[in-house]
Parts: sequence; C-alpha cells; structure tokens
Amino acid sequence: MAKLTQAGFRNFFEYYAKEQQQSDAVDLLYDAMPASLLEEEASWILKYRESPPKTDSGIPQDAVDLLKEFEGFRSAVYNDGVGVATIGYGATFYENGQKVGWNDQPITEARGEELLKYHLEYFWGTQESTIPFWGEMSDGQRGCLLSFSFNVGANFYGNGGFNTITGCLRDKRWSDVPAALRLYVNPGTSTEAGLRRRREAEIELWNQ
Repeated sequence: MAKLTQAGFRNFFEYYAKEQQQSDAVDLLYDAMPASLLEEEASWILKYRESPPKTDSGIPQDAVDLLKEFEGFRSAVYNDGVGVATIGYGATFYENGQKVGWNDQPITEARGEELLKYHLEYFWGTQESTIPFWGEMSDGQRGCLLSFSFNVGANFYGNGGFNTITGCLRDKRWSDVPAALRLYVNPGTSTEAGLRRRREAEIELWNQ
C-alpha cells in the first residue's frame, strides 16, 4: 500500500471545507494522534501559530508620509465620516480581520504605526493585483493610488462610481489620471475642502 506523501497530506487541509465527511475524518485523525502531539507546546502547534514572515513590499516613503499627514493619529475610536469605526491612522480592522468596534480601548501611537503598516501592506497588495500596468508605474504613481485607495476603498478599481479613473488606468491614459482624481472630492459636503487638498497632494505624488 502506497504511503501518503507530505504534499498529499497537505492537500487534505488545503481543501478542507467543513463538510461532514471531512469533519469526521479530522475527528478520526485526532483520536489516532499520540498525546504528545496534542500538547499546547507541541512543535507543530507552535510553528502553525507563528506570524507569517514579513516581506518588503517596496511601499514608497512619500506615500506613507502623505497618508499619515491626511489621516492623522487618534488614539481612541472615531467616526471616519461615513459611520465606520476607525482608530489610529485610519485603521478600520485589525490583523486578525476583526473590524474596529466602537467600544474598543484606545491604542498607543506605536500600536497605530503597526496597524498602519498592516493596512498599507493590504491596500498595496490589492492595488498590485487589480490595477493593470502596476509594475510599469513609477513609485510616485503607485504611491498616489495607494493613498487614493486608502481613502476611497481598496477595491475601487472597476467598481461603480469609479468609472472615470478605472478607464484611465485600464487604457493606460496616465496623463488623464490627475483630472480624474479631482472628480472624487464629494462636492457640496463638509469634507470637500479636505479631499481637494488630499487629491492635489496625491496628484503631486503621481507627477513625481
């Protein structure tokens, strides 16, 4: 009888969907495991719980500085302007995916920096995987779009309400991007002036 390979063993967990037969199989595996492998300090459990290795995404520092300037730091939970609980430098969720709650405890600025870094990695990765020609853009152009997405939503590209800038990026009409950015300022609202300043700062970054 052929022995299951390591790769084959991993496949069982890769396709685990909590179906009844799968859950029953996991229970059988649990019952068959020696007690030493079920200890909280077992090496495989400790390894499984380790944080994933950090990678250098290449996020431009100019973009980070721009974001920190316009987001500002707040230690306590606040309303982001559209009813979303937010904390630190514009963080709306934590590393485990849990959303920021209205009753969450205040955080330190150091913790705010950690959350900002996590959010930037997430938003950068989303833009990298959704926006065409990302690899052909300059650091300034990518940093501009990072700040824009941080403000309007990670998945703005291709979504309704963002047809103009989506078309510019899709068709590589990069010279039209600054004019497109100026459309997204919520005209007539209390946030318009601040958004106009932010768009101009983003455009300056785009043109670097």
